[in-house]
Amino acid sequence: MLGRLLRIPATAIVIGFGLFTLVGLLVGENLGFLSDFVRIGRVRESTDYLLQLVVVSIGVTVLIGIVNLFWVHLARIGRRAGGWGYSVVLILSTLAVLILTVLERTGALQQDPPITRILLEQVQVSIESALAGLLLFALVYGAFRVLRQRVTFWGLLFTISILVVLVGALPLGVTLLADLNRLWLDLPVSAGARGILLGIALATVVTGLRILLGQDRSYRE
Repeated sequence: MLGRLLRIPATAIVIGFGLFTLVGLLVGENLGFLSDFVRIGRVRESTDYLLQLVVVSIGVTVLIGIVNLFWVHLARIGRRAGGWGYSVVLILSTLAVLILTVLERTGALQQDPPITRILLEQVQVSIESALAGLLLFALVYGAFRVLRQRVTFWGLLFTISILVVLVGALPLGVTLLADLNRLWLDLPVSAGARGILLGIALATVVTGLRILLGQDRSYRE
């Protein structure tokens, strides 16, 4: 019973702050009394303050995640659990990056380019490139598994897409393959990527509307 009574003020607070922020972000200068309300009530300044609070909350959440990461891996090292050596490497790497970042931000460590940028470009980018290279083998193996189990239209389309993209990207000097690769990336691949982005945008709008209408279950339960 108490939980049900608490749903109403929680939902009202969420809807109120959501509408207040929405008004502060969307109302311009030529909307009559709405613009006057925003200007007199200093709605836009309050909206900026709320957004800053959200950013700070996200930063605190990330900090809590880092502390939890250290806690879990330190416990694994203490128990000598499987893979505890990787936990040691992770903790030392995280501490090194944090210390270097703090030293660079405070001006105690000055170097051009900064060490953190060198680590990002030489370590992180290299690892990501290696993983992207392994993606080739994963795609080829996936196409083999699909056609081995059952030959279907979608399996053939998947295999043909892989061959067109991979063979067309090779420096073979064949103009037809390069043009076909470019056409394939510009039309179906680009259309699929835009479709995914539109789906994300629509999902975001629907989620925002559900929150503004009080239909989000996380605030009603």
